[in-house]
Amino acid sequence: MLLIKFKGDWADEMDIYGFHVMSKEQWEFKKNEIKHTPFPQDLQIGSNQYETYETYENYMKNFKVIEITKTEAEIINRLFGSYYGKFAIIEGEAPKEFHEKYGYYPKNKEI
Repeated sequence: MLLIKFKGDWADEMDIYGFHVMSKEQWEFKKNEIKHTPFPQDLQIGSNQYETYETYENYMKNFKVIEITKTEAEIINRLFGSYYGKFAIIEGEAPKEFHEKYGYYPKNKEI
């Protein structure tokens, strides 16, 4: 299991933190999906705040990946749910051809 932490900064005015517990398979899928997503991408941070990421590399530098045990994942899930805070992740922006080739986000079977 992995704990994926997000740490971003919006216009030097606020820090954005969040995390998501996911399997290695899910994280690999998500990275591949994001790599196939056209950039630049705007991610909504608040009601009218957006962060623009010009490239895949620029976006991915906001993530830190920590390997955790199944027991740790279960504890985090019980206390906070599988995610917490603002986990700014690009959703569904990859072209149709990506999903035809790779499918869709795998369900988490581990927690």
